[in-house]
Amino acid sequence: MTTSRGSSLIEGYELDHGLVDEFLDPAVGYRDHWRPLGEAFDALGPRELRNRQQDVRRLLAADGATYRILDTNRLQPWKLDAVPLLVASAEWAQIESGVIQRAVLLDLVLRDLYGERKLLQRGVIPAEVVLPHPGFVPACDGIRLPDGSQLFTYAADIGRDPSGGFRVIADYAQAPSGAGYALENRVVLSRVFPSLYRDAQVHRVAPFFRSLRAGLESLGEGHSETPRIVVLTPGSQSETAFEHAFLASYLGYPLVEGADLVVTDGAVHLRTLGGLERVDVILRRVDAAYSDPLELRPESQLGVPGLVEACRRGSVVVANPIGSGAIENPALNAFLPAAAEALLGQELRLPGVRTWWCGDPDSLRYVLDHLDELVCKSLTHAGPARTRIASNLSAAERRILRAQIETRPHEWTATETVRLSTAPTLTSAGLRPRRTLLRTYAAAHEGSFTVMPGGLTRVAPDERSTVISNQTGALAKDTWVLSSEPERTSAPWLGNDPVVVPTDPFGGMSERAAENLFWVGRYAERAESVVRLLRAVHDRRNDQTTRDEAGQRAVEALLRSLTVATYTWPGFVGDDAAERLRNPDAELFSLACDARRPGSLAYAVSRLLPAAESVRDQLSIDTWQVTSTLERLLATLSTASPGRQDVVQGTLGEVMQSLLALHGLAGESMVRDVGWHFMEAGRRLERFHHLSVLLRAGLMTEYDPATEGILLESLLVAAESIVTYRRRYRSRAQVKTLLDLLVTDGGNPRSLRYQADRLTEAVAGLPGADPVGTPSELQRRVLRLSTAVRLADTASLAPDQPHRHVGASADGGRAPLVAFLDQLIIDVEQAAQELSSSSFTQARLQRTLTGFGSDDGLLAPAAPVQQLGQQQGPSHTQSQSQSQIQIQSQGPAL
Repeated sequence: MTTSRGSSLIEGYELDHGLVDEFLDPAVGYRDHWRPLGEAFDALGPRELRNRQQDVRRLLAADGATYRILDTNRLQPWKLDAVPLLVASAEWAQIESGVIQRAVLLDLVLRDLYGERKLLQRGVIPAEVVLPHPGFVPACDGIRLPDGSQLFTYAADIGRDPSGGFRVIADYAQAPSGAGYALENRVVLSRVFPSLYRDAQVHRVAPFFRSLRAGLESLGEGHSETPRIVVLTPGSQSETAFEHAFLASYLGYPLVEGADLVVTDGAVHLRTLGGLERVDVILRRVDAAYSDPLELRPESQLGVPGLVEACRRGSVVVANPIGSGAIENPALNAFLPAAAEALLGQELRLPGVRTWWCGDPDSLRYVLDHLDELVCKSLTHAGPARTRIASNLSAAERRILRAQIETRPHEWTATETVRLSTAPTLTSAGLRPRRTLLRTYAAAHEGSFTVMPGGLTRVAPDERSTVISNQTGALAKDTWVLSSEPERTSAPWLGNDPVVVPTDPFGGMSERAAENLFWVGRYAERAESVVRLLRAVHDRRNDQTTRDEAGQRAVEALLRSLTVATYTWPGFVGDDAAERLRNPDAELFSLACDARRPGSLAYAVSRLLPAAESVRDQLSIDTWQVTSTLERLLATLSTASPGRQDVVQGTLGEVMQSLLALHGLAGESMVRDVGWHFMEAGRRLERFHHLSVLLRAGLMTEYDPATEGILLESLLVAAESIVTYRRRYRSRAQVKTLLDLLVTDGGNPRSLRYQADRLTEAVAGLPGADPVGTPSELQRRVLRLSTAVRLADTASLAPDQPHRHVGASADGGRAPLVAFLDQLIIDVEQAAQELSSSSFTQARLQRTLTGFGSDDGLLAPAAPVQQLGQQQGPSHTQSQSQSQIQIQSQGPAL
């Protein structure tokens, strides 16, 4: 049936008479609470709505909102529909009340399961249901939150059935995911429809996160007046890594991995630059089984050895406590009504789906008789593999499933298939109904639970889909709970609390975060240097004519310098490079686009992005808009055709703009804390190193005046100093004056001296530096660099002398310059090595357990300049098995 009430917006909107539609009533059109927004959308029209959908995609991409698909281990953009789901105030009151009751009940169930276990003794819940489930962790018996409770955060998937009532489809307490995505959805949609959002009087979600933060603070009050709280993540390979970083940044807590924490003296400590710092509260986003390899899953590299024992001692609070996943048991739903009567003396306000535990003979008969109509779930397996939708199976597969259930019935449960309501979703054909599911969230606070008004709504990707999961292409929706009266402003973030004593500036950052910030600086500078050099080569080639012999020689010299400066041998260097010098397009394309080739631009960007991803909580939203653009440009380079040099050269300019924006944000927006000093040190070390190698490669050979003039000009272009040089030195390019500008000029931001000066300042802000007393070993090495460039005598390094012949070796007149640059390169490598070994030793010790390849060492060992390779930062790739552990340790997928 097509329901159209004179509105272009709902033309072709086909209602399924067997389902409730959240948007339209088949008899009257728009439902009452939808009418104002529906009419406003109709006034906008389909074309403008599609434009707004493009705005949604653009804003999500700018924020770097992504989601990892488990089957392919591939990141994909977060998908958000431009049309929100509206929930009337009265209906939300019903949902909110039911969620709070259910959270209270499940908390009591957890207390009993890890305490006296009276529910099992009295048969309210069969022991055979609880004990085999992987979410039940006997090692956590007796562990409690400080107030004696067991549940801190809780999420419920809620759907409307054909009768119009709400049902709980699933409960989550392991590490409930999606709240951060719900917040991102709200931020984006409120920007796309600012006036509509304001006029609709939508309940805000920010107060929920304030309550969450206040609840976490209260968990640590028994340990400290200012408890240290961290967010424990499996890492950047997790399904919801974006959300972990987004939440940590929004809440203001450090985002840490298992390697950042250590248990000593029965307490959990964070490995920081200032030493070990006591951790009081952990907001856990790692599944229980992976949380402690000492007591739970020995092969896990995501957890903290000894964490369970620290919880037993009460020296740290983990929220949710390890073992809370026991309430995600699909069979538990069959016994919750009886548990509610036993523990609360109440009926459930929000019933769950009808559930049959096959360990009960009557339930087993029903399941076997109605197998084709049911969803069957194994109690002994975790993740998507445990679920079998019988109607989707072949006859042979159903026979196997039946045999499995009959053989071990107590390990199986079955639920009815709920035909969920539909909600309007924007498609290329206009608004269309799609089945919908709401996940809402509750957090313990002041003896009860606070419920997020709304939550994460998801809709099926097409009209045929009945499974609603981001893993299978579902779209997200912002959920607008309409207020019946203006909402009062809640307590602000900042209050009139007593003044807090400042903490150790080195105590708030983990070594891992500092190391990644260091490499963000290095890889950003490395990428920028490669772009400048590639553009200088392309520009010189574009200017050259076939009869310009000097120009041809200069281009060949530049190509050889490109290979040396990027450490991409053999490239344009060596006896077999003649053909590549004649036809350099393939090699130039590889140096720009091959992300698997160390030294290429794409490789540098591909390493920059995961390093930045690992410290997302340390960086501003503006920074993430830049890195999201770089990610898009990397995809452009990686998919470019070798024959489209025009596309490649155009993309180089866009990459440069993003890298300059990243540098500008670091210079003008980041607080000069220890993280900034590491990033700045990385940038200055990299620029000093690159320029030293480039000058050596470009100046070690003498050419005729015409060739050398072109070459020196190109080197100045690559060093972004050509405009200054032309303004300052009106004569033709000379080696001495070039060295004056690029080596000894302290006012040139591209000179070696300028890098040494800035590096000196950056190192002074690092741990171990002494600003007035005895300098550290790192400070001494940097001082050696600074002294060398300050005292450099350019006249003696490049004395005037007649050119001997075209392409003569510089073992005569320029031998002093080559020796000088060789020593600088070795010294800057040793300075980088010293910084790494003095600052990141603990992180390196921990990292040896994670399967990193030997080619991903922090730094190449000191070696003669002819053997020095490009130093590589920490690897953000992992072995297949480790990657699978990370992406599977998230509980049920969204």
